[in-house]
Amino acid sequence: MTCIAIIPARGGSKGIPNKNLAEVGGQSLVTRAVNSAIQSGVIDAVVVSSDDRNILEAAKIAGAIAVERPSDLATDTAAIEDAITHALQKFSESHPTPTTLVLLQPTSPLRQASSISDAVLLFNENGSVGSVYGVTEAEHHPYKTFIANDSTLLPVGSIEDLSRSRQELPKAYRQSGSIYVVGVQDFLESNSLFVSPVRWIEVGREEAIDVDTPADLEAVRQAARNANG
Repeated sequence: MTCIAIIPARGGSKGIPNKNLAEVGGQSLVTRAVNSAIQSGVIDAVVVSSDDRNILEAAKIAGAIAVERPSDLATDTAAIEDAITHALQKFSESHPTPTTLVLLQPTSPLRQASSISDAVLLFNENGSVGSVYGVTEAEHHPYKTFIANDSTLLPVGSIEDLSRSRQELPKAYRQSGSIYVVGVQDFLESNSLFVSPVRWIEVGREEAIDVDTPADLEAVRQAARNANG
């Protein structure tokens, strides 16, 4: 069994210029992602997909295989699944096709290597698992939210759920964005990271911070400073 980690790190970013090269704790986001994959001890190959030469160079220095992504797969609207498929195809041109795919987004720079190894172990321990998601408890329960229908609101759950306490509601999670594990063949056939049945590992709130704005970046920088004393 071969396990490949793919790290999608395009150059463009509206919220933070050169976001994937921004540093947290003295390392860029892309370098931190590569390091966490290597340190997990369960990844056989790390691939960074990018349209940016500086990111690709940083990836190679960190020990990853750099795959240049076509510009049409690096736009704001391009599907991440298409970028993953391209990276898998380029990797397989010179290596045996891997069996397991781990997606690690560099915008989760506080991801722990142990979380990666736990997710891969969970995926491998039971042949009936379709995929594994890294999740964190939802800050706002979905049953307390609404869908707008024309000019009115409809509760996502039941009307009764709106007045129930959080303790009475089923536990709800959101995807952390930090870790996804799926079989390569299943991914290629479905073009999706969500392959049923899906199991999960719960990560801490800091691991689940997704760097999208300058405030997010400052939050992870402060968390990294706190962790280092």
